[in-house]
Amino acid sequence: MSNSGWKKAFTALACGICLMGTAQAADTYPSKPITIVAPYPPGGATDLYARSVAAGLSELGQSTVVDNRAGASGIIGADYVSRAPADGYTMLIGASSMFSILPLLSKRMEGVYQKIEPVSILGFNPSYVVVPASLPVNNIQELIAYLKKNPGKFGYGSAGTGTSQHVFMELFKQRAGVDVFPVQYKGSSPMVVDLIAERVVMAIEQGPAVLSYIKTGKLKALAVTTAKRSEALPDVPTLAETVLPGFEAVTWFALYAPKGVPQNVLDKVVPQIAKTMASKEVKERLGAVGVEPASSTPQAVVKRQADETALWKDVIARSKISLED
Repeated sequence: MSNSGWKKAFTALACGICLMGTAQAADTYPSKPITIVAPYPPGGATDLYARSVAAGLSELGQSTVVDNRAGASGIIGADYVSRAPADGYTMLIGASSMFSILPLLSKRMEGVYQKIEPVSILGFNPSYVVVPASLPVNNIQELIAYLKKNPGKFGYGSAGTGTSQHVFMELFKQRAGVDVFPVQYKGSSPMVVDLIAERVVMAIEQGPAVLSYIKTGKLKALAVTTAKRSEALPDVPTLAETVLPGFEAVTWFALYAPKGVPQNVLDKVVPQIAKTMASKEVKERLGAVGVEPASSTPQAVVKRQADETALWKDVIARSKISLED
């Protein structure tokens, strides 16, 4: 056999051994601890999802740890996972804003987006139109009228540029025809403090950040942005049923992995996630902060991302939102 023939044979053998090793590794998955990366600080909704997923995946026979890698609107954690081996041992809890909004604003996140793939939806976080308890409005119609009487006078609170809270408010402004300017904060917690103190007039914020303040009367929830009413606050109407027909904006969370994870691994992880998110314990734990657990196929996440990206691309262009990389 010629030298070129030997080289081809050796290359084919090496590829075959590599593929065999990957298949065997997938068949024995998991054979070592799994890491779930939460790209935000401990204590928030992402962390709650991460710890629920970690507990569920531990039932596959290996310990699962949560690694909080916060910073840059979640990009640092996502970038870390995108560089990990595609073997199912390093996965990411991603918020919808990271994959439906940030790739439109950040070249770095656009690059990460190409190297990562969804595994399953984990749940939905209804967002509420909230105002300080002392604001002289008691429903969404009165709020819109109040803002129209005072164009450009008030600021609204946002958890940061390019977050779901930011683009949801811009969509609301466009549909309702009101003029309020954004006041950006480093996260929901400081924003809510200022909202209660009336330093901003309103916000659209997720349940985990505001539910306790709504229930204690420090904030008023005038509407929910989802298509149907929230289980946590069933008496609060949707924007769609009141003043903005067809309005729907929802924050969701999903599990992601580096692109190329073997199908055998997904065949174990996806059903386990479905079992975990449907469990009574997880429903009660997440439901207590207004989160609605769910699960899905990877394909369902891909479709949702594509649909929402088209919507937010238009909102971002009309609002002239920009984010420094």
